[in-house]
Amino acid sequence: MTSGAELRRCGCCGRQRPAGRVAELGVTPGVFICARCALWAARRAGILTALRQVRPRSLLPRLRRGRAEHMVRAAVSTLASTDLGRTAAFYAPVGFVHAERHDRYLLLRSGGAELHFARQDTVTPAGCVLQVADATKLWKQLRELGVDGAGLVTELDYGLREFVLTDPDGNRIRISSPLP
Repeated sequence: MTSGAELRRCGCCGRQRPAGRVAELGVTPGVFICARCALWAARRAGILTALRQVRPRSLLPRLRRGRAEHMVRAAVSTLASTDLGRTAAFYAPVGFVHAERHDRYLLLRSGGAELHFARQDTVTPAGCVLQVADATKLWKQLRELGVDGAGLVTELDYGLREFVLTDPDGNRIRISSPLP
């Protein structure tokens, strides 16, 4: 059992944690936060908000100490858009809502998934994969709503059912779900 002198209380959740498992907040010495609460706060603030608060050079020493593998939670491609408003409207029937908007950047969110778009005058289409519970059900909903760009649903020999959704800028989003 760890002795009381080696424990620190998280200033957010109040749980006692070993001193090596909490971080002292730089602006409030003597106040600590556990990793779980730090991740919760980062998700609430959004990655762009968090990154604006950090100078990139201050991240390098942390990455060099071998913590990079613990910091990665997801990888998100940035897709191009010639009209961010049109892009947001196109992805609304898929279930994506506006999360952040900047002059030349748009972040859409649906549950735990994010789509990022950068405003470009000319676009080189790209793609990504969205994993959903039922690709056929979503495909039918998009057809009923009259959303253009939804290709045919196919069953793949490696256990997925998917269709390709092509947005107005030519980005190809593969929407897939496991076969039952």
